[in-house]
Amino acid sequence: MKTSTLYNLNTLIMKDQFLPRVVWLETEDFEQARFNCETNFNKTKGITQWQIYLNTLVFQGFQRYLKERNPNITINQNNHNLAFDNIFYLTSNKFSCCLIICDNLLDELATIPKKLINSSQHAHFYVLIEIFEEEQQLNIHGFVRHDELFKYLQRQNLESLLSDSYQLPLSLFDREINNLLLYTRFLPPSAIQLPVAASNNTLRETIKASTQTALVNLCEWWNGVFEEGWESTESIWNGISNNFAWGYVRSTQVSNNFPLSRTKLFDLGIVLQNKPIALVISIKDENEEKGVLAQVIPHHEEYLPSGLKLKVILNPNTTESESQEVIARQTSEVIQLEFSEAPGKQFQIEVSYENTAVNEAFLL
Repeated sequence: MKTSTLYNLNTLIMKDQFLPRVVWLETEDFEQARFNCETNFNKTKGITQWQIYLNTLVFQGFQRYLKERNPNITINQNNHNLAFDNIFYLTSNKFSCCLIICDNLLDELATIPKKLINSSQHAHFYVLIEIFEEEQQLNIHGFVRHDELFKYLQRQNLESLLSDSYQLPLSLFDREINNLLLYTRFLPPSAIQLPVAASNNTLRETIKASTQTALVNLCEWWNGVFEEGWESTESIWNGISNNFAWGYVRSTQVSNNFPLSRTKLFDLGIVLQNKPIALVISIKDENEEKGVLAQVIPHHEEYLPSGLKLKVILNPNTTESESQEVIARQTSEVIQLEFSEAPGKQFQIEVSYENTAVNEAFLL
């Protein structure tokens, strides 16, 4: 039976999505690598001449790859990090990038040294690169944002991460390197927050600090005490004209008798062109419980992005944990979830789109 041309084309497209980006090294790259190897060896400790040679090749090749796609990009080499034998830092349009030189990626896993995380030097992006010196080429396997990497590490078993190295799946890395160029071109570096850690921080301390999210105390809302960022819902919808979504929110709150409501605006970064989304939390007293209405609304747009998710997790991090979620469709103006819980209970809300999420934790 003859295989269709369409099937062959689709197969090639699927394979191409998982292939690394190949960068061919040039004669001047090797000349620069030899020069750095000879002149910088006595300036570093704990790193071999061979590693300086490979680091230079990686920097030269990756720099050229970026400049071919954005000739105006500014790239600087961070020499003070040469002591990391298979890690190389550079700055691209004020974003810090950590180039991780790996090998043996045939099993779809990358082995990363723990010093990458334990170091006080954090990067906005971590780029995974293989180098084949004899073949004169680099393979760029993708990159991961700092916040996404830490979110992944928080879900893993901490003890296993505290060995000399740990393994990351290649699926964690964004294989479309052009997305990195979009980040550096259209976002300020502050859009990807980096932790301020002491030089002797351990992985355990860093993860512990990153998971300590302040609870939004809804009990205090009744006393007129609101956490930073939570604004009056009424003042927000009064400032927006001709937005039916906000009118629906108002009518829903009135019909369900929610006397207290606050709104927090946030954005999900470049995936939504930095357009703000509103999370509205409305509460009411019931017999022995508290009623909560969680709503997500576009701030100025007519519809929510199709695929945007609103998820509520009741009793998070306990054996009684349960969750429910709703997903925006093509013409969804609002997505919402309503529930009741006893005072003193905790719940968590997650708003996500593609691989980006915002989480808020609450106490009733």
